[in-house]
Amino acid sequence: MPEFFDFFEPTQVEQNVVLVNAATLYEAERLIESCEGCNVEGAEIPFDNTLDRVTGSEPSVTDYILQEPAKCPNCRQEVLEKTLIEPLDSEC
Repeated sequence: MPEFFDFFEPTQVEQNVVLVNAATLYEAERLIESCEGCNVEGAEIPFDNTLDRVTGSEPSVTDYILQEPAKCPNCRQEVLEKTLIEPLDSEC
């Protein structure tokens, strides 16, 4: 097979799955100011990004399994994995 066909061969990326325990979830919740439920205009950061920051995981290859949904400290609504949040600081 000619070498240029190697360019089109699919490459597999290893995907990490992280089970989020209660302590990690609590730490991530503390970084939230508001969520999409209570701040539709300001919620711009996916909750996964906060989990990446807390766990030190690589964002592009990590998926999370939560034992229970996070709660927004502002409105106490459930914050699901893909729910947008507003972080307390701009480092997220």
